[in-house]
Amino acid sequence: MKRLHGGASDPSLLDFSANVNPLGIPDRVRAVLADGASRVERYPTPDAREFAAEVARRHGIPVRCVLPGNGSSDLIYLIARLFAGRPGRVIVPAFTEYEDACLASGIDLGETAPEVTFLGNPSSPEGRLLSQEEVLRWEGTRVVDEAFMDFVGDRESLLRRAAEDPRLMVLRTLTKFYAIPGLRLGYLVAVPETISKLRLLQPPWSVNALAEAAGLAALEEEEYAEFSRRFVRERREELSKELTLSGLEPLPSVTNYILCRVADAAYLCAELQKRGIVARNCDSFTGLEKNRYVRFAVRKRSENERLIAALKGICDQCPA
Repeated sequence: MKRLHGGASDPSLLDFSANVNPLGIPDRVRAVLADGASRVERYPTPDAREFAAEVARRHGIPVRCVLPGNGSSDLIYLIARLFAGRPGRVIVPAFTEYEDACLASGIDLGETAPEVTFLGNPSSPEGRLLSQEEVLRWEGTRVVDEAFMDFVGDRESLLRRAAEDPRLMVLRTLTKFYAIPGLRLGYLVAVPETISKLRLLQPPWSVNALAEAAGLAALEEEEYAEFSRRFVRERREELSKELTLSGLEPLPSVTNYILCRVADAAYLCAELQKRGIVARNCDSFTGLEKNRYVRFAVRKRSENERLIAALKGICDQCPA
């Protein structure tokens, strides 16, 4: 990892930098984790086939179109290896691992004739939802990271189309929506020929037994999923209004995070940390003006209120 991210390491801090579901781990997943010792005493399947089959069944696509991985970052680097040495493009601002993976595989991120284009939908760090038409207008093979699509619903998802279109790949992760970033579990949907090529690049046992069992349990949590979407939408709207009243400029978002334009990002983040709160200074994102953007995860109401109280005490002093 070339640009650090992934949340605060100090558990005593209130962490608004890591954008995972504020409701925490679903009950079925928690039960699987409690029984974890019995699962790690034996090898997992080399290709997480049971998880892949359940993903395929739920999306109505062939299982040969699904490739599980050790989080979506693992799969991003596999895709970059597939296009190694060829021209590519990253639609910025974006998750930093697209660019870093391309650089690691010698992909030339120029502006003309890309053979592969990486983008997020909804976008990160902006939280903007693109239409299918907006996504498909880009050149080359489109790699669409739908890591936060679960917070929106599938109305603009290209996942099913990716199972038929050789110039389209769609990434999904369970770590954000089901609050299990420490387990690392994601999957890629593409045509079978692409999946076969990527599988040759992927080490066996990329998904551990505990992650696969937790993923299967998470996919059963339909009530949790519906409640999460309503809960996050309500808390996001509340938080966005309060951020505006505090003097910040929140951008519209459909996800569980809000990107804000601020007067001095470094100052604001430092002052928040003095008050036991961590926010994401967005200087590491290519395509954003330096020291002018901070991202806040959407958390529970009481935690959001603590953030707003801290901001009101800081923003009056923040240099212009």
